[in-house]
Amino acid sequence: MKYPWLLLATILVACSSPCVIAEEVVMSQPLAATTLRYSDHYASAFYTVDKGLFNVVLAFTTGMEGDQQLIRQRFQLEEGQTYRLSIGGYAGNRGSTSISMTRKHNRILAEITTCESGQGMPNCI
Repeated sequence: MKYPWLLLATILVACSSPCVIAEEVVMSQPLAATTLRYSDHYASAFYTVDKGLFNVVLAFTTGMEGDQQLIRQRFQLEEGQTYRLSIGGYAGNRGSTSISMTRKHNRILAEITTCESGQGMPNCI
């Protein structure tokens, strides 16, 4: 009878501090900018449609406050394709973020996964 209590205690301890935070955002209108939150930063994304291809622009900052750099990524997605980007943590923030953008049924699905500690890092690489 001790086994179920031990299992429950292990699960509660493992989930007591968040190691992975995930969010999914649907982009369904061309040229409509969308804000994506990751870690303690923000990214902005939008797309255009040209000859059946979705041209996606993703802009985000990296670095510590006061020394941030703006990064802009531009890529094309066909139906079913996914673009994945990993953003590492800096200085005291050793977390990591993964942004996956998938074209599905004339929409862009953006999945943002932020790992606050090394425990969830395989999900963010």
